Order: sequence, then structure tokens, then C-alpha cells
Amino acid sequence: MKKIFYALMASAMALCGTGCSSSPAESVSGQEEGHNYVDLGLPSGTLWATCNLGANRPEENGAYFAWGETSSKSEFEWTNYKLGNGEAESRVKMTKYCSHERKGEVDNKLLLDSIDDAASANWNGKWRIPTKEQWEELLNGCEWEWVKNYKGSGLDMKKGTSKTNGKTILFPFSGYYNGTVFYNNSNAFWTANQKADNGLDAYFVRMLTHNQNMNNGHRKQGMAIRAVVGK
Repeated sequence: MKKIFYALMASAMALCGTGCSSSPAESVSGQEEGHNYVDLGLPSGTLWATCNLGANRPEENGAYFAWGETSSKSEFEWTNYKLGNGEAESRVKMTKYCSHERKGEVDNKLLLDSIDDAASANWNGKWRIPTKEQWEELLNGCEWEWVKNYKGSGLDMKKGTSKTNGKTILFPFSGYYNGTVFYNNSNAFWTANQKADNGLDAYFVRMLTHNQNMNNGHRKQGMAIRAVVGK
């Protein structure tokens, strides 16, 4: 019951457009639609939110979303996945973002439309879920370290320091949902990209104690979102 309660609270915060706050020790370059961002000097000019969608501070997990859904929920199953046919895994078919004829209605759409983008829907249009390329630029553009017991909170964080301008970005160890089960052994952040050769999967980034990498997983899973905006 506690898991369901926290998921619903996170959803409410996201839908209300919760803004990010910060302390003087955190890098903040400005605001867009009431949400803080940091300019890490990346070649593309991408500006990264300083906290997760649905969170107030960098150390908060925020809300959890299935890929392509704009509202959070307490159960992340194929049977309640918005872009599926409502069937269980053995018979599930995708109704949008599918490039595999055996997995659903083929439209060859590989990148989320803004209407299916949780960041755009909840943070007033200009914010987006980062693409796979934007995530890779961030991962390659920063030096990464594991921060134990962040500010005495008892929480562990992943900290990136820009190789270009020295500004920093923080990610909580937010975990993810599969069905109703919450896994706290890593964090997971959606990209905006579907995996082309598997209609059931999309790309996500996982940050672990000693590394960070790109993965792919079932679109129904509940993961955190860190939004971006352009200059």
C-alpha cells in the first residue's frame, strides 16, 4: 500500500507542474516554465532539468511513467498500457510506435510525439524527454561519481560534472517499477526513442555505482524522467 500511495502522490505532483528548488551548492543556470535547468556547455546546447519530473529537489525520485504515457500510475502492466491492445504479454500488440509487424500496427515511428511525451504534457510544452542522442551526449560530456549519503540525507546520488564548464547535475537512485514490484537496485530514466527491431522495447539509461549505460526494456515499465529544453 505504501508503494501505491507514493506513486499516486508522485503523479499528483507531476500533473500539478511541481517546480525544482535547489541549494546554493547545486548548479542552476536558469528557469523555463518555473523549472530549474543547468547549462552544462554541451555541444547541442541542450539544457537539463535539475530534478526529475514530479520532484521538488534533485534527491527526490519524482513520478514514474510507462514509455509514451503522460500520467503516472500504481501498476505497470501490459494490460493497462495505453499504447497496447490490453492483452497480457503473450498476446500484447502495440497500437503506436511499432516497426515490427509481429508486434502490432506498424507505423515505423521511432521517436515520441509531443502528445505522448510526459515532460511536454506536464511541464507546459517546451520541455521534452531526452532523445537517446541527448542522453549519450550527457553521459560522454560529464565526469561521473557516486555520492554517498547526499547532504546527510541517507540517500545516494549520481553526480555528473561537465567536462566543459564544471557545472554539475545530480540524479537520485530512483529505481523503477515492473508491474507492481519496485526495484531499488539501480535507477532508470526513459529516452524518447523506441527500439527499432523490437516493438515492445524503448531505450533507457541506467546509472549504477561505478558506471552508466544505455539499455532497452519493455515500454510498460515505470521509470523516472529527467526533462530537457533547448536554448
